[in-house]
Amino acid sequence: MVTKGGVLLVLIFKIRFWLIKLCECYTPSRRSSYKFSQVASLLGLTTKYPILKLPSIVYWTRPPDLYVALNVDGSAQTGQASGGGILRNNKAQHITNFFTFYGTGSNNMAETRALLDGLTLCLELGLDKIQIQTDSKLVVQWFCNKASIPWSLRKWWKEIREKAAMMNVLILHVYREGNYVADYLSKWSMKLKSGGALNHRNCRPLKQLLVADEHNIPNIRHENN
Repeated sequence: MVTKGGVLLVLIFKIRFWLIKLCECYTPSRRSSYKFSQVASLLGLTTKYPILKLPSIVYWTRPPDLYVALNVDGSAQTGQASGGGILRNNKAQHITNFFTFYGTGSNNMAETRALLDGLTLCLELGLDKIQIQTDSKLVVQWFCNKASIPWSLRKWWKEIREKAAMMNVLILHVYREGNYVADYLSKWSMKLKSGGALNHRNCRPLKQLLVADEHNIPNIRHENN
C-alpha cells in the first residue's frame, strides 16, 4: 500500500523531472528573484540567467550637407495626444521648434500629426531639403509604404504625402535617446495642454538638450535585460 508520503514524494520527483526538461529549452528574459532561486536550488535545478545586453551609445544624428533635420515625436497619455518637433541644420544650429496639443487621440495619431505639423512648418519656411528623424518605426514604415496605414490616420497621411512631394525628403529611424529634444517638446505640450514654440535661449532644459546634441554628448541606451 502506497502511503500519502510516498505519493507526495513521487509527485515531487515528477514535477522536478518536467521542470528539468523545461529548463533545458527555456532561456529566461530577466533574472530570477532570490526566492525563486532558493526554491530551484532545493529542487536541484540549475538557475539560468539571461544574456546581458550591454548599453549602447546614442548620438543625435546630423543631417547630410545642405539638409535640415526635422526631429518629431508624439506622445499619448490617458487618451490624450500631443506632438512636438524641432528643425536644425547640419551644424546643430536651432532654426525653430513647435509643440501642439491634439486632444483625444492615440500615440500613432500623435506621431502622424507631429510629422504633418513639421512638414507644414518646413514649407512655410521655404525649406527644400529635409531629413525626417523619428523614433517611431511605424511612421518610417508608413512613409516608405512598407506597412498598411490605419484608416483613421489616412486623411493626415494623404496630406503628409502631398507636402513631402513638394520637397526633397529623407526619413530616418532613430532611437528615442537620439530624439530627446522632440520628446521634450511633445511632453511639454501634454503638460500645458496647448501649442506653441519654446524660446530655446530661455528654456533651460531645452537649451541643455540642444547644447548636448551640438557638442555630440552621447546618451546611454539600456536594452531590456
